[in-house]
Amino acid sequence: MQTPAGSVSAFFALEGFDRRRGVATYTLRVVNRTQSTLICRTWVVSRNGDLILAYPVLFEVEPLSTSATLVPVWTRDFASFDRAIAEVSGDGVQCVVEAPAPLVFRPRRTYARVAVAGLAAVLLALGAATAFRAVAPRIDAFAVPPEALAGTTVRAEYDAGGTGTLSYSVMAPDGHRLQGGDLGDHSGSIPIALPASNEPGAYTLQMTMAGMLGTAQQTRVLNSIVGKGASVAQIAAISVKPIVAKPGQTVTVAYSAAADDGYVRLLGSDGTIWAQKAFSHDGQAFLTVPPVSNAQEMRILLRVTKGRSAAESVAGLVVVPAASRPAQAVAQIAGDDDPGVASTSDTGSGANGTFEVATATVKSGGTIRVHILSPRNGMRIALTDGQSHEITGVDIGADADVITLQAPPVTMPTRYTVVASFTDGFGQESVVQPVTVVP
Repeated sequence: MQTPAGSVSAFFALEGFDRRRGVATYTLRVVNRTQSTLICRTWVVSRNGDLILAYPVLFEVEPLSTSATLVPVWTRDFASFDRAIAEVSGDGVQCVVEAPAPLVFRPRRTYARVAVAGLAAVLLALGAATAFRAVAPRIDAFAVPPEALAGTTVRAEYDAGGTGTLSYSVMAPDGHRLQGGDLGDHSGSIPIALPASNEPGAYTLQMTMAGMLGTAQQTRVLNSIVGKGASVAQIAAISVKPIVAKPGQTVTVAYSAAADDGYVRLLGSDGTIWAQKAFSHDGQAFLTVPPVSNAQEMRILLRVTKGRSAAESVAGLVVVPAASRPAQAVAQIAGDDDPGVASTSDTGSGANGTFEVATATVKSGGTIRVHILSPRNGMRIALTDGQSHEITGVDIGADADVITLQAPPVTMPTRYTVVASFTDGFGQESVVQPVTVVP
């Protein structure tokens, strides 16, 4: 929306749904190009039209800034759930954006129990025709947001039945295949990463269940939009490889950002600038680790600008001299003598004693136990992948002791990071600890 003081863009989307915990995760992205602070609230709309606060915390968006906030919604707290809405208000600003409710398959489980109870009677009455329909490929649900902001990731939720091979494909506006493949589970969600673009476009999503008894297919269209916020500096992702490096080694920084100018810096914990590269639209920078004698934590800082706006993002890096063992060196940085416990902070503070992962290696699909040693204000524990994308997470209170995160399924050993983010002093701080998930 356009106001006399400037424009405001808001995007609200369902990112995912944890069926086991009953938690839906929404993303609220607000681009504030006015001189005043905006206040954001999120609500759940019941089926009878009642409005109920979805999350008790209000979010503020500073003037001339961009904010992206993850909002967890516990669906079991609501008797009915038609859709979620976000309200953005401020000086001369009042706008509302909405997102769909997550797909909850409780009715389907009820129908399944009824079907099992009456299966014998149905087979006797309908014979082979009913049996054919039971095993014939079908797609019961395929939910895709009708539109999303270019450069963001959305999730398509699906549920299929019958016997056959389930696959999907995503076709770009120019006709080339963006992503796709076979799906091992007949129910779940698929992350769809839309490329950053200055032009809108229509992406075609197709799901197919093919078997000996036929083929079922459904098609959806996802419109990629470019809001007024496209003229504001934005950082979509940043990652560094390897995250544990030796002195003299070259590390690769990969990032995705909408900007005209900026830089990538390698910083010491005391703020020393060890290396710097100019922002590049190809999204890569190569930095050389300085010659240091002791294991220490460093940071990769990405700062970009576009017009009068700016955005920053940070990724952590641990430097380990050749004579040190990586696990022991990381533990020494955290101030812990136990090499099995590695904890580092992306702000350069010691951060030992904040949390502890029970085991450094977890089985695929298993449970990651996290001991909270020192609860903090507004604390969230999350599991992220190598590109800093959150896999799962939970907000915790001041009385938290032990929380659990579910390890994702993997076919080969994969390194993830447990991140504790919280408010400390005058800003946001994060403490990280690696964990490896093995088949």
